[in-house]
Amino acid sequence: MKVRGTLASVSLPLTLCILFLSCHPLLFAQTWTQYGPPARFSHTAVFDPASKRMIVFGGQNSTTKSDLNDVWLVGTSTSKFVTSTSLVPSGSAPAGRFGHVATYDPSSNRMTVFGGGTGTSGSCMNDVWILDGANGESGSAAWLSISASGTIPAARLHHTGVYDANTNSLIMFGGNNCSTGYFNDVWVLSDANGGSGSPAWQQLSVSGTPPAARESASAIYDAANNVMTVYGGDAGSANFGDVWVLSHANGTGGTPTWTQLSPTGTAPSSRSGQTAVYDSTNDRMIVFGGFHSSNAVSDSFVLTSANGIGGTPGWTKIATKGTAPAVGFHSAVYDSSVNDMYVFAGSSSQAKLAGDDHAFTLSSANGTGTSSWTRGGPPARYSQGMFYDSVTNSVFVVDGQHAQTNTNIDDYWQTTGVNDSSNINWIPINVGGKHPKARWGHSVQCDSANNRLMVFGGGTGFPAPCVNDHWVMTSANNTGGRPTWVATAPTGTLPGIRTRHTSAYDPVTNRLIIFGGYDCVSTYYNDVWVLNNANALTGTPAWTKLSPRGTPPSARQSSSVIYNSTTNTLTIYGGDAGSAPFGDIWILSNANGSGGTPQWRLAVPSNSGPVARTGHTAIYDVTNDLMTIYGGYDGTKLLSDAWVLTDPNGQSTRPQWTEITAQTPAPARRFSSAVYDSVHNQMNIFGGVFTLPSLPDDHLFSLTNANGQP
Repeated sequence: MKVRGTLASVSLPLTLCILFLSCHPLLFAQTWTQYGPPARFSHTAVFDPASKRMIVFGGQNSTTKSDLNDVWLVGTSTSKFVTSTSLVPSGSAPAGRFGHVATYDPSSNRMTVFGGGTGTSGSCMNDVWILDGANGESGSAAWLSISASGTIPAARLHHTGVYDANTNSLIMFGGNNCSTGYFNDVWVLSDANGGSGSPAWQQLSVSGTPPAARESASAIYDAANNVMTVYGGDAGSANFGDVWVLSHANGTGGTPTWTQLSPTGTAPSSRSGQTAVYDSTNDRMIVFGGFHSSNAVSDSFVLTSANGIGGTPGWTKIATKGTAPAVGFHSAVYDSSVNDMYVFAGSSSQAKLAGDDHAFTLSSANGTGTSSWTRGGPPARYSQGMFYDSVTNSVFVVDGQHAQTNTNIDDYWQTTGVNDSSNINWIPINVGGKHPKARWGHSVQCDSANNRLMVFGGGTGFPAPCVNDHWVMTSANNTGGRPTWVATAPTGTLPGIRTRHTSAYDPVTNRLIIFGGYDCVSTYYNDVWVLNNANALTGTPAWTKLSPRGTPPSARQSSSVIYNSTTNTLTIYGGDAGSAPFGDIWILSNANGSGGTPQWRLAVPSNSGPVARTGHTAIYDVTNDLMTIYGGYDGTKLLSDAWVLTDPNGQSTRPQWTEITAQTPAPARRFSSAVYDSVHNQMNIFGGVFTLPSLPDDHLFSLTNANGQP
């Protein structure tokens, strides 16, 4: 749960404040929260066709190795697959777990969970839980602990399970005992949704030679013919690539019997931790991903005649467009109405997906059409532009770069509700007009009064070239008409081409202020430029280079900047010029070029503060005159600390640093973006490099009580 700073602006007598805080020590604590589901693997997901939602439960966090028991509703109704809503059921929740099974009965809207493991090498469980109201539509989701009659299966994890709606049964196969023991037994839980109040376990007596005992297999179920098909898995060493069918799988209609299939075609490589979904109309099993040995794979295969009844089974590799994720121990569900498979999270041997909370869609998943992968939400990136719009309570992201392929990104994204939940709701916006070239390290400022976005400069290649063009987007907050790009043609001498400069906007004079940056080749800047009529609404924009008095800051890129329009001061902190980062603070008076001659001065805080850094972010609480910096790079490692600087515009006392000690861990990164919601005293950050040398992500985080004040 997020701790919100909504009381930060309440005025209370000092004595009452002291008493209030002593009674509620966490009320004003700083808290980092990630929007959307945390990264995980070995979780489960079921699909509700009515709400078009993927219901995700549990798993293990990829970074902290903590066991999860949270529930998320992940939307699947669009190809971008970008909405995630936290569901908080009533009742006592199951213990955190991974490697469990979950099945779903859409008619009763109930999800059934069995077993799983705890800890990296902990114990296994064999408990049964039901989540009533699982799709969140009724508003009354509740956990129910089930005591099933009969002999209970041995505790286990990484087993597989399917649901038979005809008999309301959960059919479970195999698994591991959290040690060196592996299972190949089959169990049936009757009344699996708990509707009649009499769930009962029965171990099936199966004829035929059974599959070898195993864990991490995948299974699908043909309800019309009462056949379960099992593929792959492992027993602690080599992976399996075999296919088995179990007839009379629910224990009715005849003796359950194992039969090994011998499909034609080129089979997938043996694997473990893959997923399988079933197209019952065409009797096709779709297998995706998993681990072959220690390597995550990204291929997809279809097994035709998957029930082994209607013809000779055959393997076919699906040719797909787009980039498929290389993941295993992920989840996958299938929407037969649109022939789409939805994949969420998992683990990977690839660094970019090792801590995965991504969502992907495979269209035409059964291989009968043109199959394409689409990644949900904004692609991972760094050096993007971002702004916060209070009217729509939204964060907007503009362009950026992905370092793995040096790909510059041309897109525009909105996510709503960023100050009142930990949910996420990314919306891709189709902007009209001729677009600027895709870019990174550009500056983005928003004129909220006129709903106009201003973009200047940036890099359009990697490592070059840079540009010095200026663009305006109308209807920037996605209201009042379709957002549209407009190219401007400013008069005056243009600033030199540059990227990773800093910028500020003065809404009073409609002026854009630019400082420093890098020309994408060898030159670093410490110049200051002002663009008059910056929003291009009432006149032609015009550039003017300022000539401040005083000793200027050394030339630099990737510094942070804040601006106070009342005092007309610009404050610069940190940055670099290709080597060791800076840790100095500079204040420019008359920064918009009016009111007098601009002048630089070095501000020296009264105490020691953060280490020198570059590629960090800064936000500004203008009401209380407080600057908060976060993250960056100190020349050796990525940083996750946050500091507040008092009197950053240098109007009264000497500035002073105070470090923020948050109640929850902060993400370490550089080249992220940060925006400030002054009403809720919240900083939101997005993207950036989270591991060296340049691996970016797509995460959105918030820091409550971001100005460090109660």
